[in-house]
Amino acid sequence: MSKIEATETVVYGISTDDQESHKQFSQTEGFGFILLADVDHIVSQQYSGLRDQSLSNRVTFVIDRAGYIRIIDKEVDVRNHGSDLVQMIKNTTQYQIKAGQPAPDFIAYDQDGKAHQISNLKGKKNIVLAFYPMDMTPG
Repeated sequence: MSKIEATETVVYGISTDDQESHKQFSQTEGFGFILLADVDHIVSQQYSGLRDQSLSNRVTFVIDRAGYIRIIDKEVDVRNHGSDLVQMIKNTTQYQIKAGQPAPDFIAYDQDGKAHQISNLKGKKNIVLAFYPMDMTPG
């Protein structure tokens, strides 16, 4: 298991090259991750932008389990990218939420079995989520 896999992270390399080119490149270079072909340039336009109208810019995004972009690395050091990426992932708490970002929706049940969902209160009430280690603890 790689150090990246140990962080429960999947890596996709994306370029505007076609699948056959990716297959040859992967075999030659021996990459341990999936290469995705963005031949219609849609993903590259959304994420990295395009240079010369057809090439993805070299950018790396770290997206957490909740679907939030946590890191955008526009200064990719190709030689150290793997180890840099492991460090970036480890330094980013999986569910680290910052002020000003949308609150991830969830459903949780109270002591009476009643479901509560943040999205049901949107536009109606403010919400306080007070986390604590466990019941009956002084912490």
